[in-house]
Amino acid sequence: MQGVITRLAGLGLAVTMTLTAGGAVAVFTAGGPGEDLSPSGHADRLIDLTQGSRSVLWTSLAGNVATIRTMGWPSSDGVHDLGGALMIETPSDPTAGAIAFGERPMSVEFALES
Repeated sequence: MQGVITRLAGLGLAVTMTLTAGGAVAVFTAGGPGEDLSPSGHADRLIDLTQGSRSVLWTSLAGNVATIRTMGWPSSDGVHDLGGALMIETPSDPTAGAIAFGERPMSVEFALES
C-alpha cells in the first residue's frame, strides 16, 4: 500500500512539474480519505471549488482550464493494490464544470492554458 502512495505522489509531482512549464497549475489535496480538499499555495486564487460528498464544482478565476486530473485514494484488497484516477483533457467548458468521482478524491489538479 505504501508503494502505491509513493508511486502516485511521484507521478503527481512529475506531472505538476511538467505542466508548470506551460502555464499555471492549481492543486487541491485532502489530508485523508473523506476529508475536504484544501488549496496548495495560491490555488484558490486560480480556481474556486465547491465540494460535495461525491462531486466537485469548479470555476476558473484565471482563464481557461486545459486539463483536470483527479486522483482517488489507494486501497488494497490484501492481494492487489488499487487506486483510481480521472483525466479530463480539454473540458467542454474551460471556465467551469463539475467532476463526479464517486467519493471525495485525494487530489484535484487544474492546468490552465498559458
